[in-house]
Amino acid sequence: MKENPDSINCLPRADARVCVLACGSAGSDPRTREPLANSFARVSHPWRVSFEEAASIQKKLALCVVIQPFCPPEEGIGKLAAGLDAAYSRNGDSVWAAAVVMDRHFRVVEASVVAGEPDLPYVSGFLAFREGRVLLEALGRLTVRPDVVFVDGHGVVHERGLGLASHIGLLSGLPTIGAPKTPFHAIYRDPPRERGSYYVLTKEWGAEGAALCLRTGVKPIYVSPGHLVDLESAIRLCLAWSTGRRRVPEPLAAAHTLSVKARSGELDGAVALQDNCG
Repeated sequence: MKENPDSINCLPRADARVCVLACGSAGSDPRTREPLANSFARVSHPWRVSFEEAASIQKKLALCVVIQPFCPPEEGIGKLAAGLDAAYSRNGDSVWAAAVVMDRHFRVVEASVVAGEPDLPYVSGFLAFREGRVLLEALGRLTVRPDVVFVDGHGVVHERGLGLASHIGLLSGLPTIGAPKTPFHAIYRDPPRERGSYYVLTKEWGAEGAALCLRTGVKPIYVSPGHLVDLESAIRLCLAWSTGRRRVPEPLAAAHTLSVKARSGELDGAVALQDNCG
């Protein structure tokens, strides 16, 4: 049955396979004891729609994105940060979405993996309609509320102003930052390959992002505000939540690793996740 693009419903699918594990000692347990999805923003939509309908949804939701300075209580960078990423089967018919929450010592606090099916084939500009639902479910299964979420997809630097990071932020109500390795458009200038160097990129409609180097000697990532952060905050947070040993922020790198391990069958339920939370 075709979904109505004007309807409001993006509840988790019952057929998804889920694995969640909390890590760390009970004395420092920051869990809310209930799924994070219970506190998600009450903004939702169907996922299995035509590309024309998807574009219409993006345009409408883009009007609700909030770009503002990030102001958490902990030194302006937050106490907990999450990373979201997905891995696909060779034929693209299956997807494994991972959410990983880290503390300021880059220790994993909690992780979640959801296995399912992409909602649409890949088409540039519509990544959220391919993997957004399963990413939101992985995020929503957590019981820890991160201060910020790093997403392997663009934010407002998007042809309709609503890349994957903005989409996730708006539907979850959490501050999000887009931090992919691939630019949204052709780039003719990158910053020096020294940690902390960046070059601001402005689209013709005014959206701003930046090519940012987090590891010396390595290519930059392409940062943009997703929701509830501005570009200055996004750059600061990417640097604060990276160690300089990887190209991307640590929570995002951990989510990538977890999704790939889930795809390859290396995870054996919560026991395997326990090993990855050490």
